[in-house]
Amino acid sequence: MAADDYKTVVTRVNVPRQRRIRIVAASAVLVFAVGVYFLGYQHGFDDRVPLVLDEAGLKETISKLKTRVSVDKETLSRLRTELSESARGVDALERELVFYRDIMSSTEDVSAVKIRPPDLNWDPELRQLEYRAVVQRLAPGSQFYRGGLRIQIVDAEENSVLLEDSDAGNHDLAFKYFQRISGTLTLPDNISPAAVRFGIELSSPRKRQYEQNFDWSGSIVYSTQ
Repeated sequence: MAADDYKTVVTRVNVPRQRRIRIVAASAVLVFAVGVYFLGYQHGFDDRVPLVLDEAGLKETISKLKTRVSVDKETLSRLRTELSESARGVDALERELVFYRDIMSSTEDVSAVKIRPPDLNWDPELRQLEYRAVVQRLAPGSQFYRGGLRIQIVDAEENSVLLEDSDAGNHDLAFKYFQRISGTLTLPDNISPAAVRFGIELSSPRKRQYEQNFDWSGSIVYSTQ
């Protein structure tokens, strides 16, 4: 192609007009955006839940919650106490079960009896000995046991039995399986006890005598009133 075939085209651009078009377009976009934002904000505002600060109501709710917590703690404490009492009751029942098994499972002589380890509480201020014990049979069967029991104090220095002439510590025995005894002995100031002696004399089903000593230092529990 020859060089003289090229044509030069000159286009005139109206710069102010283009600037006005751009400004109008930007303004339209801005107006549209503001309209959309306003409509969305208004819709959201209509759907909002107003926040009402009810101080009295909040305080009442807090008070109710605190009361509920206090009640729950009291209930828990009561349940713990009841469980502890139930555990002690179960322990006592287990001891009773062992006690009855001991009575019913022995095969010794029909007239044999014994004193189970007693509870001996000594008050040094009043010089009083409080005792609780159980006399039990050692053989199975249905025989009835009768007789008497005397509780005596053995002196440490003279190695003699004291309070023999006193009615204190004397008990009548009449039982089929066991009998609980309890009482209080008042000791003079001039004796030093070494042991507590339980003497049993049976008249039925056979005449028998039994004697059990419990060491003072190993069996006595000291208490004050």
